[in-house]
Amino acid sequence: MKQFPLLLIALASIALGVWFGLQSADEKENPYAHLGGDFTLQSDQGPVSLNDFHGKVVVLYFGYTRCPDVCITALSKVAQAMRTLDENEREQIQPIFVSIDPERDTPKIASEYARYFYPGAIGLSGSPEEIAKVAKRYLVIYEKVPMKDSAMDYSMDHSSIIYIIGQDGKIRSLVHHADTAEALVKYLRETLAGTLPKKPA
Repeated sequence: MKQFPLLLIALASIALGVWFGLQSADEKENPYAHLGGDFTLQSDQGPVSLNDFHGKVVVLYFGYTRCPDVCITALSKVAQAMRTLDENEREQIQPIFVSIDPERDTPKIASEYARYFYPGAIGLSGSPEEIAKVAKRYLVIYEKVPMKDSAMDYSMDHSSIIYIIGQDGKIRSLVHHADTAEALVKYLRETLAGTLPKKPA
């Protein structure tokens, strides 16, 4: 588990790099445009689809509620960024958390966890097959890791990327684990303005 951040984030970066290299010249203007896509999973209020938020910017993160550190860092970063934005900006953005541990994270548990970090966030879960299908679309890497002599039974190693999805439903930027909340605010504002986010100088 201690090796998770470097190993899984490195694997995710390699996978994304290979994927970007296969894109055409036109697609490289926004190399994320054909990554991801619509999906429908369950919240504690019923089914939720990405397309429900067409016209808004979506901040999407994959993790699990029993994550001891990485998810807490990422979702705290999202919450900090949302609180930095003004009210008008916040109304145009929807944070979404998707659990990659549906065996333990019911829609109710995932929803309560997401709202703990930010009241307006939505938590989603589904069947293992549904989660695997969505994760594959977003190149999310995750794996169940048995924990002997632990009440948790197992943990979930997973990549840690925050996806910023534009008003058209296409990914505009990937925010990596090392990026700051300030960088996330910058990317969100650029996406709200309809421009492709650029890395800070």
